[in-house]
Amino acid sequence: MNKYSQLKKDFEQLKAEVRELPGATEYLDGPEVAVGQMILARQLELGYTQQQLANLAGVPLEDIKVIQAGLLHSNFGCDIQPDSLSKVFKALKIIGVQPIIDEQAATSMMG
Repeated sequence: MNKYSQLKKDFEQLKAEVRELPGATEYLDGPEVAVGQMILARQLELGYTQQQLANLAGVPLEDIKVIQAGLLHSNFGCDIQPDSLSKVFKALKIIGVQPIIDEQAATSMMG
């Protein structure tokens, strides 16, 4: 078991509890959070700290925090440099994003 397994389990439990709050499910299921989680997972897989990733990508540490928190949407008022996301993808060697389609989950979210 890797050293982040318990942390991931605790985070998943916290997300389940947060979903009880009004509006939280829409936020947690949004693309901004999905991108942030993907970047965090890859960062941890490579063993980087947030600061190391920021240095490698050539972006401010604050941009890494905003991206990983899923606060990219303009409603949150958090601005990052225009090219930060692409620089982070490049630093992590993420060359594309392949969606996983879950029709049942998507249907339940809409109705």
